Amino acid sequence: MKTVTAVSLLLFIIGNIGAVDTESYQFIDYLLNIEGPGSPRLFEDGVIFTAPSSLRHVGVAFAHEGFSTVYWFKRLMIPDADAEPQKKGVPNRDSGMLFYVYTVPADLLELEYRLVINGLWTVDPANPRYRIDSAGLSRSLVSIPVTQNPSSISGDQRGSQLPVRR
Repeated sequence: MKTVTAVSLLLFIIGNIGAVDTESYQFIDYLLNIEGPGSPRLFEDGVIFTAPSSLRHVGVAFAHEGFSTVYWFKRLMIPDADAEPQKKGVPNRDSGMLFYVYTVPADLLELEYRLVINGLWTVDPANPRYRIDSAGLSRSLVSIPVTQNPSSISGDQRGSQLPVRR
């Protein structure tokens, strides 16, 4: 039983390494300072997708996953300092933005995706970068920056290895 528990805990920890910490102060501050919906933004090891909250349902699906899973955006609610406090705390108001944070797999240098807006598959209207695939469908693109990870290169390999994403 102890072995099963230890292995489960280890897999949970390993599975969450590299994920964007959406509970961190830095992430929340970054998210709250986004002016409004726009093209995707890079944050740590992830991409933040945004859309206007006037849209009813927005989701994103990715080519490297075969477009098999749609990740639905969430409404960004912010504290309403002007409202009168209620019994259950300070009320929140709509920020005007929906968002989704996707942690990019380490081996990807370019993220191809499509949005589902109110049930219709489409390219991201806020992102001018796209590609047309062999079936004639447009896919939106986000380039993922490459960074050199010095801790992964031994002394005799320096300069001979390609840069990797962190």
